[in-house]
Amino acid sequence: MVSELPGWPGRTRHHFRIPRASGPPAWLGRIIRWRVELAAGSAVTAVVPTLAERPAWLAAYLLPLVAGVGYPPARRAVADQLHALVVRHRFQGLCLKTPLRTPQGRLPLVAGTIPYGDGRLEMYIWCRSGMSTELFDDYLPEIKVACFATEAAVRPHHRWGHIVVLELRR
Repeated sequence: MVSELPGWPGRTRHHFRIPRASGPPAWLGRIIRWRVELAAGSAVTAVVPTLAERPAWLAAYLLPLVAGVGYPPARRAVADQLHALVVRHRFQGLCLKTPLRTPQGRLPLVAGTIPYGDGRLEMYIWCRSGMSTELFDDYLPEIKVACFATEAAVRPHHRWGHIVVLELRR
């Protein structure tokens, strides 16, 4: 199936519609993609009963939180990490809605996101069999919108061929 992009005369995509993956591997992938949220929820679940039994410990748990909110570099670092988390989820949502998947419907793995203080974010994507840098390059306009970026660039990793580096600027 070849389709011409609206607003991009002469630029076509040669990608077919791909069904979503299902079964135990798909569920394992969902757990891995939501690993940060699951860990945070587990930590909160473990701490709340302790605080109910020993209310004097509340200050011990709130002190780092208050110190972090009052210290601007710590606040910026937390904001950058949260932005990276949101961008990662939006990218994976885009992959579900577009053919940025394997023919079996499996998503690329986001190996990591590194936020930099200058508004730049690098996302390291582990390409599965059948994916390439050109596939991500075809969807750069959608990636920019989904990841809240003004600029986006895709390049292969300098050392590993199966890793693609997606560089985004706010």
